[in-house]
Parts: sequence; structure tokens; C-alpha cells
Amino acid sequence: MSSKKITMNTIIFDLDGTLIDTEPSAAQTLRDCFSEWQVTLDPQDAEHITGRTWESAYQFLFKKYEIPVSKAEAKKKMISHYRKIIQQNLTIVPGSVDAIRSLAEYYPLGLVSGSGRSEILWALDQLKVRNHFKIILGAEDYPQSKPQPDGYLKAIQLMHAESASCLVFEDSTAGIASARAAGMWVIAITSTNHFNQDLSRAHLKIKDLSLVNPTWIKNLSFGNSID
Repeated sequence: MSSKKITMNTIIFDLDGTLIDTEPSAAQTLRDCFSEWQVTLDPQDAEHITGRTWESAYQFLFKKYEIPVSKAEAKKKMISHYRKIIQQNLTIVPGSVDAIRSLAEYYPLGLVSGSGRSEILWALDQLKVRNHFKIILGAEDYPQSKPQPDGYLKAIQLMHAESASCLVFEDSTAGIASARAAGMWVIAITSTNHFNQDLSRAHLKIKDLSLVNPTWIKNLSFGNSID
């Protein structure tokens, strides 16, 4: 199949697993908390909830497992534990900071994450890139978690962009499905795929963001359609 060049006018990033490598921290949070509640998690749970909002993860876990505390208490404990872990050890995906800074000079940038706004802003401030984004959407800002397209559809609406000229960087099965359902082109980051996420629906796969800059974007071509 022949490839074709696409003119990108807007670029949107996911956060966790795309700019920062936090999925292992989220998995560790679940293991620690559920272990304290004397509940053994299925190892495949991490694969299922990766890329989704915390609320979506809570719904899945509380339906599957019985815990000896209230759901409200469990939510509070898990998010507090997660914040503590990432603040002690924030792993930045190679090339992410330079990519954002260089691309922001030529493209409007957005961010759509399943994390809460406070976690997002904290992470972007650690990377010193918050001011490069035109819009930032967290779990509170759209109705349904990825793989539903709600977050990405809201992003392009706010950015007055067209989905067919929008490029998304993602890392998870749910995130890729979300962006594709919104009619966008998707590039998957592979180096953070700790839980065997199916990245096959991405239009292109790259290890990290080390090579990503405006020239790289302009030279992009894809071998399959956006549909």
C-alpha cells in the first residue's frame, strides 16, 4: 500500500505513558492499596485500566472486587498514594520536553488525559511546559473516559480544529481507540507499553519522542487511511 503525506494543523498529546512514564506507578498504587485490604489483583487488571480515567478504573475494580472500606475512602487512599509515588519518582519519556517546546512554535498544542487536573498541572510544571498548551483537558472536563472519543472531540472543538488534520500522540489501546473514534491520526509510543497494550490501530508507532520536531511532523506519511 502506498503512503501519503498528511498536512497536520493541530497536535494533541496524552500525558501518562506519552509524556511521562507513570503507568507502572499507577499499577503499583493498585497493588499496594489492595494488598493492604488483603485482596489479590488479577495481573491483567493493569492492562484493562491503562489509558482510562481513575473513575473508570474505580468502577471496574469495585465491581470486580470486594474491599473492607467504603468506596469513597478507597478512592481517597488510592489517589493519595499515587500522588506520593509519582512525586517521589517522575520518569519523563525521552524527547517529550524538547518535542513540546519545538512543536509549540509551529502548531497549536493540546493535551487530553485521563488523570485529574491537579495531577496534570503538577506534571506539566515539573516538565516546565504548561504554558505551551492551548488547552488542557483532564478527567473532570469530559463525560466519558477513553476509549470513548469525548475528550478528543471536546479538544478539537475548543481549538477550532478539524479532526482529519489533527495528530495525536498516545500510548494505550483505549487512548488510540478514543483518538481514532474522533477521526484523528494517531502515533503510538512503544517504550512505555508495560502491560501488553494492543497498539495495532495506531497509524504509526515510535519508541519515544526523541526524533519528534516540526520537520519530522512535516515529513510524516501514513500507509493506511484515517477510517
